[in-house]
Amino acid sequence: MGPARKPNVCQRLSRRALGFFSSDAGVVQRTNLGILRALVCQESTKFKNVWTTHSKSPIAYERGRIYFDNYRCCVSSVALEPRKLYEMPKCSKSEKIEDALLWECPVGELLPNPSDYKSSLIALTAHNWLLRISATTGKVLEKIYLASYCKFSVPLYTWILISKPVLFPHDYI
Repeated sequence: MGPARKPNVCQRLSRRALGFFSSDAGVVQRTNLGILRALVCQESTKFKNVWTTHSKSPIAYERGRIYFDNYRCCVSSVALEPRKLYEMPKCSKSEKIEDALLWECPVGELLPNPSDYKSSLIALTAHNWLLRISATTGKVLEKIYLASYCKFSVPLYTWILISKPVLFPHDYI
């Protein structure tokens, strides 16, 4: 007998729906990417160019949003055609966003402002300003100056490991 054949995409999707791969997050991720690769690499697959753009800075993707120009421009990728959610005005190098992460309200928490319940970007600028930016409008909701001796060399995405809630005191705005 020859080597066992890999199940086709329909069989793999059925097995995934039944929970065959749910024991480990890495296995689930690998399985999902394998299914996607199988669909994309089929010779019968046809692609249609929906939208094209270019960026000099890295492009980030988070929860259906595509961020360009160091998080200053946000495009929704949920609809058939991408739709620009916001574009922040040009800024000086000192106001340039170095890194950002998407922050969402913890379920069951009582927060002081209605805007606190909506998704926000927590961004760190080149000159140590920590900003909370509305993820839908691009408006700066709050900003805190971090002391100059607190220069961060660690990217913000490592802050995800911290499980404590972040509260911004309104006195610092």
